[in-house]
Amino acid sequence: MSDVAPKRGGLLLATLILAAAVANMNLSVANVALPTIGRDLQASQVALNMVAVGFTLGLAASVLYLGAVADRYGRRLMLLGGLALSIPAALLAGFAPDVGVLALARLLGGVAAGMAFPTTLSIVVDQFRGEAQTRAIALWTGIGCGASALEIGRAHV
Repeated sequence: MSDVAPKRGGLLLATLILAAAVANMNLSVANVALPTIGRDLQASQVALNMVAVGFTLGLAASVLYLGAVADRYGRRLMLLGGLALSIPAALLAGFAPDVGVLALARLLGGVAAGMAFPTTLSIVVDQFRGEAQTRAIALWTGIGCGASALEIGRAHV
């Protein structure tokens, strides 16, 4: 098998890794603020649980289906759509007037990540071949795991 990387493959890979990291970042970002959220929004423990798991629920419910939709109708469009949807979801979460809106915004953010996250790896697999593909997947995985570990560690400090 030949070793094939796209023109400007390093830039493409860096962009895809950054997009995956942004999509993945929201998994634990609210956890550190849960006590403050509960106090400021007078939220019950059940409502706080929905805030904590809302993003994960949206991601888990959508990732397989939206990954297949991206493969069928266009990865670039799905990736850009997921990244674009993450902006209003984050704004809605940031300015949520109550805990119900915050939980809904986190769920919407998870769906946005479900659009973007699997698409980044699909593009890597599609654009790189041979040893270049192996290196690209290793970098995508390693840097992504490292970014997740840093985010989780920062959230628990």
